[in-house]
Amino acid sequence: MKKYIIVFISFLGLFFATFSQAITLEELQQQFSKNEIVRSDFTQDRYINGLPNSLHSTGKMILSQKLGLWWQQSTPFVMTLKMNQQRMEQSIEDQKPQIITAENQPQLFQFNHLLTAIFTADKKMLEDNFDITLTQQNRQWTLLLQPKLAPLNKIFKQITLNGETYLQKIIIDDMQNDKTDISFSNHQTTPLKKNEQSLFK
Repeated sequence: MKKYIIVFISFLGLFFATFSQAITLEELQQQFSKNEIVRSDFTQDRYINGLPNSLHSTGKMILSQKLGLWWQQSTPFVMTLKMNQQRMEQSIEDQKPQIITAENQPQLFQFNHLLTAIFTADKKMLEDNFDITLTQQNRQWTLLLQPKLAPLNKIFKQITLNGETYLQKIIIDDMQNDKTDISFSNHQTTPLKKNEQSLFK
């Protein structure tokens, strides 16, 4: 009996050590804001109903607090996305870039702000648009976002973010029962080089 009591007490100690330090959304936002620049490689897999295999792509991203988000898919084809508070620009291969602003496509531009909010854990923006569940086990946190307003709740079932020091994974489940799984690796936070600054222009 004494042996079982010791095991039980040890389990309780592990439980409270794991969950008493649960991170808050405000703390997560502060953690993200510590780095003015975050670079990473990414792999993306889209699982679409009716297709036997996922659509796999890879690339690189740079998130700058001042300049916005630069996202470049390199395989299976080159697609570049640039976003800041004023506009979103998307180009595929050598085609003419498509420019999206709050004036010409307000609904799509809203997704720009939401995507930035997800990458930066923007507390106000996330709380305005999602029901939020934030949990942490040891140092690994999970942020579950469930849309509560149209049109988001007509498109997404939920968005799940996982990470530790940096954002490591985003899983998007949509209303068509498709799923997008994005993993991030090789994070770097050194200042932008001149050639990297030009990527945002």
